[in-house]
Amino acid sequence: MRVILVDDEVNNMDAFELETEGMEGIEIVGRFENPVEALGFVREHAVDLAVLDVEMPELDGIRLGKKLRECRPEIELIYLTAYRDYAFDAYQLYAGAYLLKPFNRADIEKAFSHLTRFSGNALSDAEVPRVFIQTFGRFEVFLDGKPLEFKSAKAKELLALLVDRRGGIVTTEEMLTYLWEDRPNTDSSRSLCRKVVQRLHSFLEENGIGDIVERYTRGRSLQVSKVSCDYYDYLDGKEEGKRAFLGEYMSNYSWAEETLSRILGRE
Repeated sequence: MRVILVDDEVNNMDAFELETEGMEGIEIVGRFENPVEALGFVREHAVDLAVLDVEMPELDGIRLGKKLRECRPEIELIYLTAYRDYAFDAYQLYAGAYLLKPFNRADIEKAFSHLTRFSGNALSDAEVPRVFIQTFGRFEVFLDGKPLEFKSAKAKELLALLVDRRGGIVTTEEMLTYLWEDRPNTDSSRSLCRKVVQRLHSFLEENGIGDIVERYTRGRSLQVSKVSCDYYDYLDGKEEGKRAFLGEYMSNYSWAEETLSRILGRE
């Protein structure tokens, strides 16, 4: 894989080269402090992967990624940055990964395992879940690095609640309590809840991941072994999970404040 590094701080490119030293199939063919020069290089040379900083003068990494895709649609992108605020923008470009500095070899290997061009490579021998769930900041779900666009906002919120429970069964009564705080528990409300549950199942099945939610007579639960999640990484004490948390958890849902308080209590 022919790789270029684009970062206005040389020490970050040095660190990436050092961490990837000896990795099979990696050939760094260019290093650029100037993103405009990197764009010119890609227009003239075959490049498989661009490792991009986000905040750079003249042309930031998100805009550079868009321009690189315009001239080479097949190019893979990995973002390395100290800020997680741009994560969703990066995933909208179908970036292979979004890594926070400082990164290490394990972080890079995990990122490479998501890249199409490394399919079957030794770096991807370990099974990596296709679904990545982002809970720090806004709740978002990514399938093979691409953001899922839910047709139903309530179905998405239901999945968020299942993620929050980390494998625990969420009953119909709990769904009503959290998703419709001001709605009484009536036959009409329970019928509405069943429709939302079915919409979630249908949406997941349409995307080939219906098995991530388990059906029970009294409720539903998330199959945590079939997804990766920043919150779970944090709870498991993994470094990438700790770095990802910047004080926000599922900020699009008021009921998530309870879990946020528990997380802050651990800090």
